[in-house]
Amino acid sequence: MQSNKTIFLAKNVSEILYQIKNVSGLEIVGGCASMQELPEKSLSVRDVAELKTINHHERYIDFGPAVTLNQILELDKDRIPQILTEAAKSVANHFVRNMATLGGNICASVKTPKEIKRSLYAPLLALGASLKFRNTENQMSATVPIAKFTGIQPKQLLVNIHVPADDWDVSVYRRSGPSGKLTEESSAFCFLARTDRGVLSSVKIAFAGPIVFQDSELETKLMGEKLPLAQKTIQKFLEAAQAAFEKSFEPTTPNIARLKEEFLNFTRYSLNQLI
Repeated sequence: MQSNKTIFLAKNVSEILYQIKNVSGLEIVGGCASMQELPEKSLSVRDVAELKTINHHERYIDFGPAVTLNQILELDKDRIPQILTEAAKSVANHFVRNMATLGGNICASVKTPKEIKRSLYAPLLALGASLKFRNTENQMSATVPIAKFTGIQPKQLLVNIHVPADDWDVSVYRRSGPSGKLTEESSAFCFLARTDRGVLSSVKIAFAGPIVFQDSELETKLMGEKLPLAQKTIQKFLEAAQAAFEKSFEPTTPNIARLKEEFLNFTRYSLNQLI
């Protein structure tokens, strides 16, 4: 225990919710893999069995928030989206991945480094994941699409990450910034494509780091295009992608020129993988 820090304990979800309700200023933590120091009052949920489950279904997977990144990497590769395992593998090293949890990767404090989304955020956004919560009365709260998630509300606990596990013919995951380290230069890019008889039937693109970008209208522009894509088609899409990106952010957004260049370069690379 650190000086002037208080660590609370809980054996199950009911006890966690009781502590959240009755302890003012309590912060829920996972493996603390990215923390420089503990909050004044903290409760680790990493070893709560109810939050460590992985349930496979035909079209989706339900992860408990205390599932570690190494546990994700240990899953049968045929039963989990490739882009999720690639993202988990990109995080630091085996030791850190053994502590870092999926819930922590999603809900980690944005204070340090400032406003940076972690490595699995973009894949979960591209896959259309949703988050389920319980409130302090132990009732299921609203299910929130990760695209609309802005942070855990007071008196709530993340209890489940619902991840669609559809098949994708093309899956691209790229990171920028220092390898295995999260800084203000870090960002992650995801591209997913599904084809039907040589024709694009679905495309998902997500970019997250200091900013978050996903545009459903942009994603539909390639639907129905025959493969391989003509260079003219690729160029037209890149122009549309640039316009959508520029429309989404103010020119004064920090490092926006660099981030736009990264996004467009990753998009161009992904389009050239469609053969």
